[in-house]
Amino acid sequence: MQVMSTKPKTLSNAELDGKLDRAARSVAKFGMQALIYDFSPVPFTPEGELITPTLLASRNVPGEMVSLWCDDGLYQLDPVQKIALGRSRPVYWSYHCDESSELSDRKNIPAEVANFLRDRKLARGITVAVRGGTRGLATVTGIWNERPPERRLDNELAAAFVLMAHELQDEIMASISDEAMMTTAVRLTPREMECLRLCAEGRPDKQVAHALDRSLSTVIMHMQSAMKKLGARNRAQTLARAAHYGLLDPAPSCRPNL
Repeated sequence: MQVMSTKPKTLSNAELDGKLDRAARSVAKFGMQALIYDFSPVPFTPEGELITPTLLASRNVPGEMVSLWCDDGLYQLDPVQKIALGRSRPVYWSYHCDESSELSDRKNIPAEVANFLRDRKLARGITVAVRGGTRGLATVTGIWNERPPERRLDNELAAAFVLMAHELQDEIMASISDEAMMTTAVRLTPREMECLRLCAEGRPDKQVAHALDRSLSTVIMHMQSAMKKLGARNRAQTLARAAHYGLLDPAPSCRPNL
């Protein structure tokens, strides 16, 4: 299944901007000049490929980075995200080969990633993954424009950074939109999701059609469409992939018309 390239929502309202500004002031105390926050309700496909986040916000980062990472697919090529999302502790990383880093094989990092970050002085920082309540993962990244003193890389800094990241995540999750909780990897119509949810309850197509007051052929059409979008080979795999992407959550009370 190919991951859709969908530009994430940016945090623009005053309340959320204020939360990010406070976090940026916090990382400035660590000598960092830039901050990036991103959230993915489902961070990986069933095959293990990174999914573009649904929320992305930053401070002192060029806007072109959002386009390159999210529209042109560099997010999937950047090894920092995959390393951070697989760990509970902060990851110190640098794209400069003469600096200590948890990027194990910097010579094989895609040049378009490494060159962009080095050219814009965004090539070293700390990233920590934070869970999004019951579902989803966020990463919070602080970036140094210049090489930090070794004393900046101690356990005290890591603990303070993790605390700041969790506080920021808690604040953002308290007001996150329903749209941001929907993965960018696959987009089903409301009716396709209704059919999947009823099917997941063990109902055959005829019962699904009766529950929705639609014809059997219409229900079969929606199920086949959902199966194709999810990259599934059969109904069981369709439901398994829908569950992976969080698409079997309870539907809204108001059902849209076909």
